[in-house]
Amino acid sequence: MKKLFALCSMLCVAFAAQAVEFLHGPYVQAVTEDSAYIVWVTDKASYGWVEVKSEGEKKPVTYIESHLGLRHNRRVHRVPVKNLKAGALYQYEIFSQQEEKGGKLSKPISLAKAPNGKPLSFRTNDQNKEEISFLMVTDVHYNNYVEGLFSSLITPERLEGKDFVVFNGDMVTTMSSEKTHHDRLFTSIHNLMSDYNKFFYYVRGNHESRGNFAQKYMDYYPTWTGMPYYAFRHGPVFFIVIDGGEDKPDSDIEYYGTAAFDLYRQAEGEWLQTVLDSEEFKTATYRVILSHIPLTDNSWHGGRHAWKHLCQRCEDKGINLMISGHIHKYRFYDKGVHNQTFPTVVIGADKFVDATADKESMTIAIKNADGSVHKEFKFPATK
Repeated sequence: MKKLFALCSMLCVAFAAQAVEFLHGPYVQAVTEDSAYIVWVTDKASYGWVEVKSEGEKKPVTYIESHLGLRHNRRVHRVPVKNLKAGALYQYEIFSQQEEKGGKLSKPISLAKAPNGKPLSFRTNDQNKEEISFLMVTDVHYNNYVEGLFSSLITPERLEGKDFVVFNGDMVTTMSSEKTHHDRLFTSIHNLMSDYNKFFYYVRGNHESRGNFAQKYMDYYPTWTGMPYYAFRHGPVFFIVIDGGEDKPDSDIEYYGTAAFDLYRQAEGEWLQTVLDSEEFKTATYRVILSHIPLTDNSWHGGRHAWKHLCQRCEDKGINLMISGHIHKYRFYDKGVHNQTFPTVVIGADKFVDATADKESMTIAIKNADGSVHKEFKFPATK
């Protein structure tokens, strides 16, 4: 009897060890006025869903992952949340449930709290909001030699009152694997962002285009366009996120014949034209382009090619500023420099952007790690 009991105990322990677990996240992506994605990663394939409720609501709304009438059973969960209200605060809880032998489903596990114990939540965008503010960093290259760089730029105090954060590319050196990417980049970032209920927009850099894991980028950073380029409006500002792709020619030895960024940027230009023709873009008070690579005609091949197929479409469209990174040094190119059709500021890896915009003006402050202002740009409101 004792042997039988011991065997049963061992089987129970073994079964328990096989239960699905949360590995990374959750984090919020692609926030608009009425939608968002909730993303997290489990150690095994599972069925995932999210329960969301706004302030004052008792009963949550359930959102699931499905395709062709069938729920997704996978490790990387990206649940689309739709039909939300502009400017509303939403609390959410994530669930994962594993399929067991014989097709039965295990008891679901859930997560509703951030590491600091506060409820997981996010607030949707609102183009009628009178004032917005955000932070931006770039070129962190989250490896051991700069491990403290991100935390020196994005601090809890600086997150206070901000609407969102922008990662303007090259946050990692290479997309080599899920483990490398998340362990190096998001162990600290996710905890910090979740603790303060902030979300981030990711601008893909050329280093996020490298490595065996690069093809999986959209699995972890979904957008409503299904591509790394997208646009959104918040308050008086319309943001266009451009993906400049790689900086070198497709034929460069770096890519071993696998690159096709020229065709990619041409297709992106066709998408960009539809954005520039939209009423949401035309009626915005301010218009900002976010691009990791500075898109000028004196850049390397990638920047020049993007300048030709993307930036030239923006001529006389009222673009206030493009904010870039890539070269790891501060630079400013005024309108007309390098045949640029709008001003471009390049922030260094050791600096961050602290920006605000209201009905009177938009201020883009480039700050050093200690918080001192390196350079400040102010744009008056336009009709």
